[in-house]
Amino acid sequence: MIIFRTLPVALSISVLVLAILGVVLTPIGWRVSEFVFISDAQRAHDPLLAEMAENNRSFYSGVFHAAENDENSVKILGTRINGPQQVFQRIVQPFYSIFGGSSSIQEFFYSLFGSLWSILVWSFLGVGITRVCLLRLTRDERAGLDDAFEYSLQKFLTAMLAISLPMLAVFLFCIPTFLMGLVMGFDMGTVIIGIFWFVVLALATVMAVLLAGLLFGWPLIISSVACEGQNSFDAMTRAFAYTFQRPLNYFLYIVIAILFGGFCWVIASHLTDGIVNLGYWSTSWGTNVVSGNRIDLIEQGALVDVMENGTNPVEPGATSIDVTGPERKSLQFGRKLIGFWNGVPRTICVAFIYGLFWCMASAIYLLLRKDVDETEMDEIYIVDERRTYELPPLKSDESGIPQVQPLDAESQANDPHDSDVG
Repeated sequence: MIIFRTLPVALSISVLVLAILGVVLTPIGWRVSEFVFISDAQRAHDPLLAEMAENNRSFYSGVFHAAENDENSVKILGTRINGPQQVFQRIVQPFYSIFGGSSSIQEFFYSLFGSLWSILVWSFLGVGITRVCLLRLTRDERAGLDDAFEYSLQKFLTAMLAISLPMLAVFLFCIPTFLMGLVMGFDMGTVIIGIFWFVVLALATVMAVLLAGLLFGWPLIISSVACEGQNSFDAMTRAFAYTFQRPLNYFLYIVIAILFGGFCWVIASHLTDGIVNLGYWSTSWGTNVVSGNRIDLIEQGALVDVMENGTNPVEPGATSIDVTGPERKSLQFGRKLIGFWNGVPRTICVAFIYGLFWCMASAIYLLLRKDVDETEMDEIYIVDERRTYELPPLKSDESGIPQVQPLDAESQANDPHDSDVG
């Protein structure tokens, strides 16, 4: 039931604002990486790279398009239930290019730079979102944006390093295998390495375990930092322990989260599409009076314009429209403005599913912590808890009678004439 309780938290202003910042900031780093490492010729010759680059530079088109076309999603009554999976896949997909073998060195560095940027963005904002959610779930406290930002500033480097540690370990294990690969460049060297190939397999096994733990445990790492206030190594080992010690429990919680989050996504995405369609429908009554079917021209053109900018999904069948002439240029500019405003509710919708994803990750972390460590659900690290909840200090007056002093009267505590009574 705690997973279902995350929905009101995901709809809170604090979580929505943090999620919107993440959805908006993430494509910026990918655009920079694409500009530096990827050329137009590479995109033209590699359709998969072009599709990945288009999705990564968009605020939300990757989530909307993938949700509609994902064949591996759960299908109930003809509706695909796959909102949370798209958030998960959107974040981890670039890592497949890093560790799965890139087609070129440029694609490797493009994925590496973009992935590091995503880790930076979501380490900061993910810690803030999970902190807000965990305080609500454990202590029923409402944390504001200032509290979330303050905690994120203190802990986001811890979260980022905790996620990076397994990857750094994998790259370190690659050093001996790289040297063996150099030896294998010679015929006799291949024979020698063939004798000791079991060493390569042993190193590959360790790397596979680290990457598998990171693949399924990175949301728990962020939640652990937000909940426990630990250092990077403790957060990583705790997340790995929960992942490997209770895999069936983890799987069950994931299934519940996918079904619940998927239904929330169906409602949110259909509502967003309905808002955009109602906007076109309501204005079409006046637009088509001036010029028949003009709203179709505007709607299709807006979709095409936004597609070219890489910021909006395009409906199948939308085609380019001739925009020559000064009046057509103004029409094109108007369509761009409409496309921009249509993107606002879609961005908010995707931000909602991102926020819900992190909130559900927080709930699953609490459940796994209860399963493995038998920790009570309401236990959470509180910054400066001793100072906040300690008994007020006492000060003796001239008659020797203790008097209660306010907690913030620190200067009085340093007064040599004071005598504290415990």
